[in-house]
Amino acid sequence: MSVTSTFLLLLALPSSQGWGGELVAVRSTRTTRAAPVRMAAVAVKDFEGAAAGECDVALKVAKSGAYILQRKVVAEQANMRLGTACSKTRSDVRGGGRKPYQQKGTGRARRGSSRSPLLVGGGVSFGPKPKSYRLKMNKKEKRLAISTALMSALGRMNVVEDLDPHFDMPRTQDMRALLERLSVDTKNDESTLLITKARHENTYLSARNIPYLNLRTLDNINVRDILKAKKVIVASGAMDVIKGRYGEEASA
Repeated sequence: MSVTSTFLLLLALPSSQGWGGELVAVRSTRTTRAAPVRMAAVAVKDFEGAAAGECDVALKVAKSGAYILQRKVVAEQANMRLGTACSKTRSDVRGGGRKPYQQKGTGRARRGSSRSPLLVGGGVSFGPKPKSYRLKMNKKEKRLAISTALMSALGRMNVVEDLDPHFDMPRTQDMRALLERLSVDTKNDESTLLITKARHENTYLSARNIPYLNLRTLDNINVRDILKAKKVIVASGAMDVIKGRYGEEASA
């Protein structure tokens, strides 16, 4: 897929006095290629872990995939920082108003305050102060990064039917049994990402106490969790939304 755009380029032609001549409009054509769409098949399983066919997934993939993924991960980690670290300067430390000793005659270095950064109990020079570490990223770049990360995880991804009807009450044992049927071993530090369409209270309560299981909904998935997971499980309802949001039909 390619997008062709035409624009006018103003060129300054040389004159007898130098480069201050007249401006000439030149029509130029530029071709910009959109992100390609790749397709792959993902295994589909039912709630009992039995094979139920395959699902074709076609999502957009960035040409410079490693670059945009690195930018997204750095932005996510930077935006997680609170930036609340705060140290006291010599003006913030209590006390130190009186001159510790006389200026001359003691043989020691001159001091004007006992809260100097050079002394124990004094202020801190160039210490941290509250600030924001937030990094901005364009919305289209964010979506392309998530789409690229999802496509890179297709080899370790499974699609299962929606879990919400099967959890009418919070029960961790049922969730652990489901993971065992899907060949997921969280006991041996196999980090697993479970993506659902929306938050369901019983499903969330059933999964929160299982170590190395990360339950995410579509409104808070991120590249860092996708790349870190050794296995990715996607509910069928969430996969339909992913195809519409990051697929070929999605707006550029």
